Amino acid sequence: MQTVTRLLCGLAMVTLTLGGFTASAWAEHPAQAERPGDHAIGSVDAPLLMVEYASYACPHCAHFQTDAWPTIRSEFVETGEVRYIFRPMLTAPPQLAAIGIVLAECADENRYFSAADLLFAEQSTIFETAQAQGDVAAVYHRIAAAVGLSEEALDACLADPAMSELVNNGARQAYEDGIAGTPSFVIGGKILNLETTAQGAFFNWGGVPLLINGDRVPGQLDGDTFRRIILHFLDDRAHGIDHGSETAH
Repeated sequence: MQTVTRLLCGLAMVTLTLGGFTASAWAEHPAQAERPGDHAIGSVDAPLLMVEYASYACPHCAHFQTDAWPTIRSEFVETGEVRYIFRPMLTAPPQLAAIGIVLAECADENRYFSAADLLFAEQSTIFETAQAQGDVAAVYHRIAAAVGLSEEALDACLADPAMSELVNNGARQAYEDGIAGTPSFVIGGKILNLETTAQGAFFNWGGVPLLINGDRVPGQLDGDTFRRIILHFLDDRAHGIDHGSETAH
């Protein structure tokens, strides 16, 4: 798939520089606002804005997409309580992360989140096919076809220098935002991410343990956990506790 090879040539510098920040680098996170070019879903009048940084090459992100995202979407996004922004970024292997970014970007805007869903759902197939040195291009072409992109359209998109620039710019922006790993989230003005300790995985918020009702929140990427987290921040908003800039109008 020569178009993929051309795309990757522009990624080397960025992928070598990622990972220099820790989540605690920001007290009030600058990414807690909607930016031009963001892919967002949910009411612009929602009381809570939640930003996800994820990679199409990240197994934990696929886990989140399967086990947590359907709950968030049905219970909070579609009910007008949360506006959700998805920001893709590069992780290893950067080839697969980059192709996913471009494929979703080249789909029609109203198919963007469908493309993201499919890329995560097919992630294990993509990994297995790549490891077996199989026809990875065929897997991507099948995903593209499901969101209305022909093989020719996808290949042309992958060969477009503007797409390489978009991938690079997104990687730089995530680095500047202090995002050190995926999945990471910005909610309530600070980074929400996972920390692995001797006692297990837990969520940190702004570099310190996230506590709800005095208890540390286990780092589980499932619907029940994120329902609890979102309700916690919605409750704070309802009681006038402002954790930072939320939805941009």
